[in-house]
Amino acid sequence: MLMPITKYKKTNNKKRSLITTIFCLSFALLLTLISCKEEEPLPDCGCNSETIKVIPENSKLNGQISFKKHSNSNDTYYTDKYWIGFVEPNCSNCIHHMIVCNENSIPSNIKTLINTNGIVNIKFSGNLKNICNKTFDVADVTYQRIILTKIELQ
Repeated sequence: MLMPITKYKKTNNKKRSLITTIFCLSFALLLTLISCKEEEPLPDCGCNSETIKVIPENSKLNGQISFKKHSNSNDTYYTDKYWIGFVEPNCSNCIHHMIVCNENSIPSNIKTLINTNGIVNIKFSGNLKNICNKTFDVADVTYQRIILTKIELQ
């Protein structure tokens, strides 16, 4: 016995509609799974970590910058890096050491002066980060990493 053509078309359309719906839902589920990958947590220290304090550009803190060269001594703590030293105005014992993350932001004229004089007076601003290789010092001395946002000769 032959099926009427209209009944065959309805059955075929239902199957096609069901297959299309399943395909669309599967595709949407696949896209959702791909886009929902977990974000990498920020490290708790170093240049790519969360900012712990911002030194705003309008503050223009006065400090000194130098380059710590690797020498024959046992002191290998963050050698071959640019360091900024800052002493708080009302606390001569409060010394902050900041090791520069983005050394390419230091202008060439400042780098030249550092090579010539060793230490250069600057005004600076930036984002402070926790240091990974902690060192022990007196309570008033701190060590951080810094991403400079501005640096200029004093």
